[in-house]
Formats: sequence, structure tokens, C-alpha cells
Amino acid sequence: MLKDKPKKLKMFKVDYSVSKNNKMVNGSVIIKSIKDSDKIVKLAKLDISTKERIFIQDVKILNINSF
Repeated sequence: MLKDKPKKLKMFKVDYSVSKNNKMVNGSVIIKSIKDSDKIVKLAKLDISTKERIFIQDVKILNINSF
């Protein structure tokens, strides 16, 4: 059985906005991911919802920058 080649991970800074306790909270998080916008958004939303303790649907991604 052939193994997949490890994909190169890159660092991304993701700016986000969430509504928490009827207040808008802006912030940023740094994640490692492959260069696939769908994958970056999914990982960022999961990380942010865990960090802010809110539902994943309430996370709005504002900007994605690579390092």
C-alpha cells in the first residue's frame, strides 16, 4: 500500500468577527493548513468556535493572510 506524500503546511492568520453576549468581538487566530481556502475556513471556524465557546455558525471570517 502506498502512503500519501506529506503535504506542506503553511501558516495563515485568520481575522474573524463573532457576536458574543450581544457584543461584536473581533480577533485573529493563527493556524497551519494546506493552501486550500475551504480547508482553512473549516479549521479556523472550528478553532474559533472552541476558543470563544460559541456555535460554529456564528463565526464570520473576515480575512485570510499567509505568512
